[in-house]
This record gives sequence, structure tokens and C-alpha cells, in this order.
Amino acid sequence: MALTARAGDRRSTSCVRVRLVEPRPPGHTVYDYALLPRLGLPLIGALLSRAGHDVKVYCELLAPVDLEECLAADIVGISTTTSTAPSAYRLADMLGSCGVPVVLGGPHTSFCTDEGLDHAPFVVRGEGQATMLDLLACLARGDDLGLVRGLSFRGVDGERHHNGARALTSQAEFVALPAPDLTLLAGHERMATKPVMTQWGCPFDCEFCSVTAMFSRSVRHRSTEQVVQEMAALGAERVFFYDDNFVVNKARTAQLLEAMMAAGLSSPWFAQARADVVLRSPAQPELDHRFLDLMRRAGAQMVMIGFEAITDEGLASLGKRLSVATEERAVAALHKHGIAVHGMFVGGLDTDDASSATATARFARRLGIDTFQLMAETPLPGTTLWKRASSEGRLLSEDWSLFDGHQVVMRPALMSPLDLQLGILEATRRFYSWPGIVRSGLVGAVSHFPTLVGTTGPAVLRQLPALAKMAWARRWDEVTPYLQDKLPSRSFSGLAQAFWLPATRMYARRQLSAWWAAGRSRAHLEFLRSLPSTPPVGA
Repeated sequence: MALTARAGDRRSTSCVRVRLVEPRPPGHTVYDYALLPRLGLPLIGALLSRAGHDVKVYCELLAPVDLEECLAADIVGISTTTSTAPSAYRLADMLGSCGVPVVLGGPHTSFCTDEGLDHAPFVVRGEGQATMLDLLACLARGDDLGLVRGLSFRGVDGERHHNGARALTSQAEFVALPAPDLTLLAGHERMATKPVMTQWGCPFDCEFCSVTAMFSRSVRHRSTEQVVQEMAALGAERVFFYDDNFVVNKARTAQLLEAMMAAGLSSPWFAQARADVVLRSPAQPELDHRFLDLMRRAGAQMVMIGFEAITDEGLASLGKRLSVATEERAVAALHKHGIAVHGMFVGGLDTDDASSATATARFARRLGIDTFQLMAETPLPGTTLWKRASSEGRLLSEDWSLFDGHQVVMRPALMSPLDLQLGILEATRRFYSWPGIVRSGLVGAVSHFPTLVGTTGPAVLRQLPALAKMAWARRWDEVTPYLQDKLPSRSFSGLAQAFWLPATRMYARRQLSAWWAAGRSRAHLEFLRSLPSTPPVGA
């Protein structure tokens, strides 16, 4: 099949009209608020644009997919995670029925390739940027698709072909990649927080995580100069470092933070890290106050830590190679340096019972963790957990849209699935209690009192009538955009610094209410109620 057949009367037959799509995750997630796209498609888009192709990227969190654009494209690429796979397949089926060639990629179809080929003629496996370039070049020339490493495809006779795997992107190749082009995203102007990726891969191998299956344990990193140049070009109000573990090499991270400060790039930033980031090294368990101070001076506002479990036994079962004592030290040390902590926990481990979710919320409150996330242990294709859950017959559903961490889809060992689901919801409700939200608001007001009284207060007072109407009508989603539009930037910045924590906690509570109200959630609860109350694990 030659793509030039759909190119119409464009002057250059080497120019292919490519549209790339990231479907919206189902249900309600934190990304609804943050408006953060994944970076795979903007990276591929940058490479395709550099090769002379006409590219647009759609992330449904930012803007709706333009179906007319997709129907007029020469080829459409759709990225899949497990929970977005059903949406991706529906779009692929529709486009395919209209004669538009579709390429599926991303972690889900990398591990469920034959399933992807049920819905599209092409599936790109693994790190797909080079494979996508080779596929378009091969199609344009009419060459043998069997030459494209990392590609699976359906032949003209319908037979499925799985080409050999493409080698992982080398360090030299990774450095040569362009920065993801966020301007290709429809609606990119809406992003106040901009995502930045400094490295691929993770040296650790947690049982439930698909990162190492997709990107390996080999860490490839960009140079300090590249990251600083990208951040300067973004001009972001806030930055979220997308690295699965921001501090793999502490010396390299310190060099980046120093360079950011030297370039005047100390806007608030967020990143994911392990609890032992607060230590000098595994061999030197003393607290690394110098590094933590550097993080704060360079703009660190919050570190998102995968605590996962609150017992050493639970951590060991995940292969986490951490202790609860280190988790406790991490929260105290980060807070001492003025850095907030988002605690990420997993419910339903084989060591958990029906009381564990409540105990986890209690643990988070005792440590003073600022924001809290408790997700059900979810076996994603490609992970060690998936293989184990499948072999033990513990999977509860074949509906991929439920595999988002918010729904229980694997039978736990020491409780019923319903007990786990209700326990997670109740623990989240307890953490995000109204008294806790009010207390965090009072703390923010007191700590930022001079700013609120001096520059921010008078400007906010003038907006009180409009704000009261929004509050009365429960139009909470309108408050932040309204204030950002009406207040001087300095006043809005002061308000945001004072009340970001209670605002975030209130948002989390609203998302919990939205989960309860959603029809898919109620249907899943009824399904869990229909299951046997005793867990027949191993039966």
C-alpha cells in the first residue's frame, strides 16, 4: 500500500498527512485537572515534522479529536495504554471502515499485539519513534514491510506478521532526539504546567510497573544543556518532570538543578522519586540535606513518592528494596526543606487485609503527607504481576477500560474484591476530609498572611460577589480560570501559593464524589458484590 494514493494533489508526494491521537482515559483522574499529555506522540510528531511531514497531534484531555482531519489524513497513529485501549480500538475501527490506514502503538498494544491487529493493519511495538519513521518511508516507497524492525502488520492476505524487535534506543540515539513538540498538540495553549522528560528507563523493577517492560532497566538520559534549553523554550509557569524516577543519578540531577538556577529557570516543579532520594546513598544512609536544599532552591514544590506499602513485608513482596523507616524519614526531611509530598500507595497486596486501606490513610496522615493516592493493585499486560495474576486465575475482568487503578480487577489474597474497593474509597474519603481541607487552608493563609493582605487581598475582595455565586451554584471548575483572568498575575500567583494545597485536596474530594456518581463505577461495584465473599485464591 502506498500512502501517496491518498495525498491528493499535494506537490510533494514525500509529504504525508499524519494525525496522531492520544485517547482520553476513562472515568475521573488527576490528569483531568493537570491537562498533561503523554510525550510519546509529541516526540514522534517532532521527528515526522523534521522529516517534512504534515503533523497534528490530538490529546483528548486538551481538545477533542478533529474527526474530519483524521478522515482526511494519509495515516493516523493512535497511542494506547491499557485503560484507553477500548477507546483507541473504537476510533481505529471507525477510521479503518472509511479506508484510513491506522497505526496502533504504546504500551498496551506492544504487549497485546495480536489484539491490536484485530483493529488496525499496523502495530508499532516498544520504543516506537524510529519504527514510525521507517514505516512511513517504507509505505511511501512501496517497499517490503518485513524490513521494518519493531513492526507487526497484516499482509494483503490477512496473515499476521511480527517483525523482529527493534533494539532499544541507545544513549547516543536518545541524545540525538529532538524535544517533544508540544505546539503540535491541539489545545496546547491550555497547559499551565508543562511536561519535561529527562530520561527513559528505570534501574528498578517493581512487580506491578510496566516501565521496565516498555523502556527496560537501561537508563538513557538527555544532556543538561538539552533539558535547560527545552525548559527555556517552554516558558512554563510550572514544570512536571515525567521521569519515572527523577533522581537515578544524583550527581547528574544536581548538575541539572544548578544549571536551571543559573539560567533563571526556578519556576515551581514537580517530580517523581523514590523515598531514598533523601539519603546520601544506599551505602551512606545519612540524610542528604545539601541535595534537598538544592532541590528546594531550584524550585521543587512537590515530590511524588511511590511509597506503595506501609509494612516492610509489603515492600519486600513488591521487590521495592526500601523500608518503612526510610519512608518516614523521607517525608520529614522533605518537609524540613519546604518540599511537599504526594504519597502514592497500592492497595490489595498479598500482605493486605480488609483493614489495610484504613491503616494506609492513617499512616499518611500521621506522617503529614500533603496529598494521598491509594490505587488498587492492577496487573497490566507486560508486567510480572500480570503473568502471576494470569497464572493464578485472579483476573476479574476483561474490560480494559477498568484497568486504571481506580477499579479492583484482580482478586486480592486476604479479602474480597468488594472489601478492597470499598476500603480504598473510604480511606481516600477519610484522608480528604473537610476538616483537613479547612486546616490546610488556614495554614496557607497564616503562612502567606503578608502577601494576602498586601497585594492579593484587595484584588480578591473585589471578586467576592462573583465567587460567592460560583460557590452557591457549585461551579468549582470555573473558580481558578475566573481568578486567573480577573486578577493581576502577581495577585493570582500569591493566592495560588497560599491555597494550592487546600485547592488540590478539595479537587481530590470532588473527584471521589464523581467516581461514586459515575454509572461505570456503580456497575463495577454491583459486579464486585456479585462475587463470592471469600477469596478462593489458589482454588
